[in-house]
Amino acid sequence: MSLRKIEIGQLVKSVAGRDIGHIYVVAGFVEPKYVLLIDGRERSVAKPKKKNIRHVNVLNSIAKDVAETLKTGAQVTDEDIRRTITSLCTPDNM
Repeated sequence: MSLRKIEIGQLVKSVAGRDIGHIYVVAGFVEPKYVLLIDGRERSVAKPKKKNIRHVNVLNSIAKDVAETLKTGAQVTDEDIRRTITSLCTPDNM
């Protein structure tokens, strides 16, 4: 895990487990050391992945529009998440 603070809407990369190398958007927090992750494909908004914070690497991108939507409690679609991940995943953010 990076020492930077993880925020809702932050892009993270899995560094441990079956999904190693997979890019997710942080959808929320469970307990002090777990995050809820979504990618719009295998992990939809309806069924986020619970992952230990130590098992993710924080990337330099934050999906501000998705973060605002999630924080207000409004519904975000899986298509929005997929589109956001594809647009923000550039080599300089990795």
